[in-house]
Amino acid sequence: MATFGAAAVATNQNPNKSIEVSQPPSDSVSSLCFSPKANILVATSWDNQVCPIGFPQVRCWEISRSGTGVASVPKASISHDHPVLCSTLKDDGITVFSGGCDKQVKTWPLLSGGQPVIVAMHDAPIKTIRLL
Repeated sequence: MATFGAAAVATNQNPNKSIEVSQPPSDSVSSLCFSPKANILVATSWDNQVCPIGFPQVRCWEISRSGTGVASVPKASISHDHPVLCSTLKDDGITVFSGGCDKQVKTWPLLSGGQPVIVAMHDAPIKTIRLL
């Protein structure tokens, strides 16, 4: 326990050994999901930096480990018309589903360069996607 007014002792600033991905979102991350079959991380966010027309993003990184180091390589991104709130990956590990305030669920194949397709609509924003 530190005494009030005493000098703080330096502590490990990264006790969980967290790794920051390259080209991270610049605003709030609303969801994260990992591929069950590949070294893929998907994040949704409220920012609009990657998309040249300024829409919130779904981003994908390939994660790799070399010795004690971890690296991330941006692989793909798509946009929605409004903030993106959720994402999940199909059990194939490479098909992403995302939804948000545009009231749409989009799906897209990550690694084939395919275009996103709207597969569902809702009356209200979509905050959770669960595949059965």
